[in-house]
Formats: sequence, C-alpha cells, structure tokens
Amino acid sequence: MKFRKIISLAILGALAALIACAPAPTPQPTATNAPIVAPTATTVPATPTLAAITVTDGANRTVIISAPPQRIVSLAPSNTEIAFALGLDNRVIAVDTFSDFPLDKVKDLQKIKTFPLNYEQVVSLKPDLVLAASITNREDVKKLEDLKLTVLVVGKTTTTFDNVVNDILLVGKVTGADAKAKSVTDAMKQKLDALKTKLANAKSKPRVFWELDATDPTKPYTPGPGSFVDELITLAGGVNIAANAKTPYARINAEEVIAANPEIIILSDFAYGITVESVKVRKGWDAINAVKNNKIFPIDDNLVSRPGPRLIDGLEAAAKLIQPDLFK
Repeated sequence: MKFRKIISLAILGALAALIACAPAPTPQPTATNAPIVAPTATTVPATPTLAAITVTDGANRTVIISAPPQRIVSLAPSNTEIAFALGLDNRVIAVDTFSDFPLDKVKDLQKIKTFPLNYEQVVSLKPDLVLAASITNREDVKKLEDLKLTVLVVGKTTTTFDNVVNDILLVGKVTGADAKAKSVTDAMKQKLDALKTKLANAKSKPRVFWELDATDPTKPYTPGPGSFVDELITLAGGVNIAANAKTPYARINAEEVIAANPEIIILSDFAYGITVESVKVRKGWDAINAVKNNKIFPIDDNLVSRPGPRLIDGLEAAAKLIQPDLFK
C-alpha cells in the first residue's frame, strides 16, 4: 500500500506587468482668420490598471501575481478542492491524477502525473498559475519556476486548522476570489465553534489509535504531534496514544499499540484494503479494549488527509466516532 495519505505547495513566478502606451498628442493647427469651431468632446474610457499582488506562500517564497490567473493547474487533491470551493471551476484546466473531488467537475479534466511530475505536460497547458502543495517535491517546484511558470506552494508541512484557513484565504487572494474565500472559511470556523461547544460536554476522553497505513501490520503508521490528525483527535474529544511520537507521521510497533490499550481504533487505511476483521485477528490485538468492545471504525481518509475545506467535515466524522453519545 502506498503511503500517500500524508500528502498534505510552491512558488509563484513573477508575471510581467502590461504598460499601456498613450498615443502621441495631435499637433495644433496654425491660427487663421476662419472662425474657430470647438471640437466635439469625446470621452475615452480609461484602461484599468491591475496592481500586482505580492504574497508569501507555504514555502515562505515571495510570489508576484500581476493579474487574476485564468488558467490554473492543480498538483494536489487538497488544492483542487480549495479551487472548486472558491468557485474557480472555469479556470481550472488540469488536476493531478489523485484529484477526485468534486467528481462531477474533475472527472473530465486533463490529469497530470505528479510522482514523478510530467513537466512537459504542465508546460504544454500554458498555465498562468500552478498550485503546488507541501508534498510537492521542491526540485519540481524549482524546475517549473525555471520553465518560467508561476508556482504557488499552498500549505505547510505541519498542518493545523488555522493553517488550512490561511491557505484558503491565500488562494482566494491570488485568484481574486477573496470574498468567496472569506465565506468558505467563516463557515468552517462557525462549524468548528459549534463542534467545540458540543464536545465540551464530553464526560471522558477515550484513548484513540488512528491507523494511517498498515502495509506492515506489525509496524503501522500513525499520526504524531504536529500532524493535523493529532490535533483532530484532541478536538474530537479523544487522546492520541501516539501523542509522544517523535515525528508527525510515525511508525509504531504493534506491541506499543497493545500496551497503550486504545479504547477506539480508527482506520484511515480502510479504503486501501484494511478491514475491521483483519485488525481483530492480528496477533495479540484481541487483548485491546477497542477490539473487545467492537470499537474499530473505518473513516473516509480523504476528509482528514487533504488540508482543504472538507477538513471540518473530517473533524465532525471523527467526533461522532470518538464521542458518539454527544451526537444522538
């Protein structure tokens, strides 16, 4: 199983500003004795000047945008979801091969291979903005920049709810969709506040083991501190058994999981072939309370692994698994 859920952004190249050249003034005629007739006044509409926008992207790069981009390429599912949430449907011309939401809008778009990145395909599309992500190889970002493309890295290696809100606002700013970005993020914040209010009534905080990838079930991957899922478990009213891991996405020995005795097991890797029954038959796992009490739950990985507008839905889904009594 490919460990690809920790996908969770790149540099905008500068665009040249357009300079409008005004016509040279018409010479005045030499005075004569003929009566002077005043010319008819003609109003010439002024050409609007588009001020360049300078932003700092997720890779701390300074990016300059001279005008709202009209041909956008997304290199990550999270960016694709942000772009469509902001109503940029008619401007997104291609997405990466993993982008599958919203399905009705992305299914017919040209797909770009990103691992490794197909540079020639990206260049051939003549985009005026490429949305990369924190998982995008930095060499790929540099290559695209060298090819004179404008690249914006959206997101940081450490994902938090606040970071995602800022990412959405950033994309809104560079695309001229500021108002829509604010509307989207305001709705996310309101839903977060409502969930916090509800979850404040939790009577206990169960221990949670969140499985990301069990290609090797004796050493599964799990979220540690610095990952969004770690924050999500806490916000959802649980305690992450890997809260003391040394990396945001760590491998943990099966013996450590058994010793931690989680009360709830959440499977982000359910979509990749890991089933509830396969967890139950793992050696020694029958001693775990979550297994004894049938508290092993699949979850839609796309809701929690993509740092975009649906993360708030992922939080709600996790909260219903961790604190089900509050949602009856």
